[in-house]
Amino acid sequence: MQIVEYFLSLQGEGKFAGRLAIFIRLAGCNFNCSGFKVEREKNGKILVGCDTIRAVFTSEFKNEYKKLNKEELLQELKILKKNFSPIVVITGGEPTLWHKNDEFIGLVKELQNLGLELHFESNASIFIDFDKYSFYKDCIFALSVKLSNSGVLRQERLQENTIKNIVKNSKESFYKFVLDEKFIKSGLAKKEIDEVLAIADNEIFCMPMGKDEKELEKNAREVAKFCIENGYNYSDRLHIRLWGNKEGV
Repeated sequence: MQIVEYFLSLQGEGKFAGRLAIFIRLAGCNFNCSGFKVEREKNGKILVGCDTIRAVFTSEFKNEYKKLNKEELLQELKILKKNFSPIVVITGGEPTLWHKNDEFIGLVKELQNLGLELHFESNASIFIDFDKYSFYKDCIFALSVKLSNSGVLRQERLQENTIKNIVKNSKESFYKFVLDEKFIKSGLAKKEIDEVLAIADNEIFCMPMGKDEKELEKNAREVAKFCIENGYNYSDRLHIRLWGNKEGV
């Protein structure tokens, strides 16, 4: 498996914000979300995407990934776990790209055998056969279905069958959307969230866009107001408040 990073920290966003968590960030994504406009320079190139650029641009960062098999990664995670009871957050990139990989399947089953609760952070665009891979039914899915502010084309980001499938078959799921002041005031945020809800009803958590605390603060109040007006849940981004754009925390 190609692993960008793994670490013990606190879940920074969504329904389980504040929970002690082991994060496993897998390499690879089917979107780059250039609309979020996070920039990073690598080998003389300016890469534009979301705040997990190292996981998304695999060609540029492949030499920095840890290449671990199931047993090696499991031993590292046991060291991080200590005698605690963290949740395990499997993220990316897009972690469900790995859901058919034998090594990854073995890791998921081993973690479940340890009694750990597994959470996937997914863009809900990769179809999972929950009958064939029934152990994923015991996982929680944070569904970051992309809206148009991500810069991803509608026919790519809005996979109706996949969204319905995850909401129906997972142990638990919820939506989380990244919003900024401009997008909210355009009216598109409400319209596009309603479009997702029409596919499959679910809990909603809205978060302010922000690659650093300054940008986060700029959008937070408008997002909070939007949540109150529409009956949604607000989620701050705790990790950015505490550590800014630092990775591995």
